[in-house]
Amino acid sequence: MPARKYSRREFAHAAAIPALAGIATQVGAPRTQAAAEGGDPDRKDLRQRQLFLDDTWIEESYRLERVWESAEIFPEPVLRPETAWEGRQVVMFGSVFRLGGEWRMYYTTYNPPELPQFCLATSTNGIRWERPKLGLFSFNGAEDNNLLFDPALNIRHDGPTVCYDPQDTRSPFKLMYYASGNGRPRGEYIALSRDGIVWQHHPTPVLTTTGDRTNLFPSRDHTGKFLAILRHRDMMKVHRARTVWRSESEDFIRWTEPRPILRPDLLDEPNTELYGMSAFRYSDLYLGMLEKWYGVPDRFEIQLAWSHNGVDWLRPAKRSAFLGPAFPWNRAWNTCANTAPILVGNQLWFYFGGRSSAHGREHPQSYGAIGLATITIDRFAAMQADFQDGLLITKPMTWPGGDLALNSTYTRYPQGHPAGGGGDVGVEVRDAGNLPLEDWSGAQRAGFNVFSPARNKPDLLPVRWPGGRSLKELAGKRIRLAVFLRDARLYAFRAQL
Repeated sequence: MPARKYSRREFAHAAAIPALAGIATQVGAPRTQAAAEGGDPDRKDLRQRQLFLDDTWIEESYRLERVWESAEIFPEPVLRPETAWEGRQVVMFGSVFRLGGEWRMYYTTYNPPELPQFCLATSTNGIRWERPKLGLFSFNGAEDNNLLFDPALNIRHDGPTVCYDPQDTRSPFKLMYYASGNGRPRGEYIALSRDGIVWQHHPTPVLTTTGDRTNLFPSRDHTGKFLAILRHRDMMKVHRARTVWRSESEDFIRWTEPRPILRPDLLDEPNTELYGMSAFRYSDLYLGMLEKWYGVPDRFEIQLAWSHNGVDWLRPAKRSAFLGPAFPWNRAWNTCANTAPILVGNQLWFYFGGRSSAHGREHPQSYGAIGLATITIDRFAAMQADFQDGLLITKPMTWPGGDLALNSTYTRYPQGHPAGGGGDVGVEVRDAGNLPLEDWSGAQRAGFNVFSPARNKPDLLPVRWPGGRSLKELAGKRIRLAVFLRDARLYAFRAQL
């Protein structure tokens, strides 16, 4: 497909759209401070999707296990290296946004000893991408390219990532990257932009104690701060491995000294390093796409991490790849965009970079492309029952009103047909002391043998009790939920007002 020539007016119009049409706004609704303080159920906003990543909501469980799901990788890359400046590798040390009807991908090239290039691709559907002819900088004597940094400056940068901040109408696009060269001291640099195309670079580093591999948080956090997830230059001395650190800023200029938030532990293999992590808001918590590097065999995969407050991070006890080697082009190295997944129908779309060779290995030359992975909304972890009845009893909650809505399947096989199971899901209501409420339990409990959410929309489906009754009748009451499962999976619940 020939590259489209974009006018500066078109880019300015796209940048003026006030909010992203992605997961950050459709799932990560505005939250209160109390809703994000931690895993305390009484601080949780039940209007938000409540996941079962940990035991925040679980008082008791019987004949259930927590299982973790993986994203499904689209078999072909959505962006391959094709131009002279892209060489043989394009990598997802970058960002993907949907701004109104336009999708934007900020990505990087990596072909040492050549300097990396920072580039832009655009799309109307997230699958077919094109390279706009920006005409900003010259490459080999021609300006007919999609470069966002000036190659003539001879600056080596690593991992430029973008934050979209609509609160700042003058500079809604914000950039952070690790850089050195051309007389510059090593460190984290920032840049600001009105349209996300022309950048005004801060002349000096805002942090000088970091290392490479920077992931700027894609939006402000629940307190209104900017966050960066990065490395410390002394991490190898402190932890003897690559580890994940955190810095924050009120104004995007002054950043706190990085502090560690994740390091390998005794549930990791001894040759494991945590190479980096992208993170984003999801409902009333934070999810992280953690880059786990195995030394032997030499490969990278993405594992899940989460936090209730953005500071204290948790990982599964059973650690498997959320996104890992699947095809020759991503068999060795996988890294996710710093941005939140984009919601399309009931699917979350994750953009990631895949490479055929891992860290420091070229056999004979590494190939890098950018791919797409998807998962049904909320389906990171499930409470699963086998062929015998299982039971989950929640901790007490004050029901805010509205319907009880579930994300569940009546099959324990996530790869099976969505409507092909024969399991059973039932819900009854108990009081705060765990005594069943007569009109809501036993023979009057609700059945829920439906597949949710529907294919073309992310809404969870409401639970109905006999006679068409809804949990909205118990608004303001202190209750527990008892969920009965057989040959089924439960992923999330919420109060749907």
